[in-house]
Amino acid sequence: MISARRPAHHVARILSRRAYATAPKRSPRPLNRTAAESSSTRPTDNVSKPAHVALPSTPPKSTRRGVPVWAMAVMSLFGGGLGIYTVLLVNAALKTCPDESVALLECQKDVAARYDETASGFDGEVGLSEFFMGITGLRQKLARQCRGHVLEASCGTGRNIGYFHLGNGREEDAIRSLTFLDLSPAMVDVCKKKWDIHYSKHKFPASLKAVRFVTGSAAEPIPPPPEQKKYDTILQTMGLCSTPDPINLLTNLASHLNESNPNARILLLEHGRSYTRWLNNILDNSAEKHAEIHGCWYNREIADLVEDAARRSGLVVKRERRHHLGTTYVFELGFPDVKSRRQVESNQSSDEAVVHGEGISKSQSTWAGSLWSR
Repeated sequence: MISARRPAHHVARILSRRAYATAPKRSPRPLNRTAAESSSTRPTDNVSKPAHVALPSTPPKSTRRGVPVWAMAVMSLFGGGLGIYTVLLVNAALKTCPDESVALLECQKDVAARYDETASGFDGEVGLSEFFMGITGLRQKLARQCRGHVLEASCGTGRNIGYFHLGNGREEDAIRSLTFLDLSPAMVDVCKKKWDIHYSKHKFPASLKAVRFVTGSAAEPIPPPPEQKKYDTILQTMGLCSTPDPINLLTNLASHLNESNPNARILLLEHGRSYTRWLNNILDNSAEKHAEIHGCWYNREIADLVEDAARRSGLVVKRERRHHLGTTYVFELGFPDVKSRRQVESNQSSDEAVVHGEGISKSQSTWAGSLWSR
């Protein structure tokens, strides 16, 4: 009860203080916050805000897993093997072969019989590497240029089967016969089986008279095609590396080329020495072991061999292209035109004079015909 002795304004002040003390208190206004932020983060009336959230005593474990131990072991082995291979490759590139005779044709032994042992698995050994190196594409381009009566010398397992243009087309572009020739009976057998599988349901045009598979040497007399005595196109891929006498083989092929056809030609896809010294060092250092395993010498001077054979046989190199730092060769040999035929005949007569006199001397000569690139 309020005493009557106190003035009225004292009583009013006391009542206002009591009313303020009993009124509900408002939460303090947040500092340094914009109106938009405060309005968006202000809790609604029907949602209670927790006073305190307890933090975990230990951080949660990560769900990401590390690299498995076996994967790290595989990567380590691969990296170590790649490093060792790189060191050996660099060492072979910088080191000159101690045996210089390994690059001489007369010192390279005949390893052609090796193909009888590798015929069944040959495609598996070279298929993937040829695809990634572009050799498969080069095979396709050469095979599709074959016209008339075609001879494929050193056909091997028939790696060019499927690339010949056997469909109906112009009469002058048609293939009239195909003869596959190889020294290895096992290779010829694989080639024939591959042909039967590839063309089992193929309907051949009437222009294709015969398809034959012959076991024999391309350096010896070759059976003539049907209907005529010689061939219009002779194709050979990777054959000069595996024969003991590549010049004799090429001149023999040239003697089976149809002289009555001015467009008759020999198409070659070969591999041999590079135009870089370091790569030739690698080829020479590994040539002997490679020949024993695969049956070919891949360090031969293919350009010189083709030039020599063309000069002896009266042909000219009309086109040449080299790939893979010069280790892959593509040639087109044919008969010279009327203007250059006299020059070729004079070269032949001079070569014969040298043979009957002091022996064959190696010389530089200009190849007739245009070149794709060098």
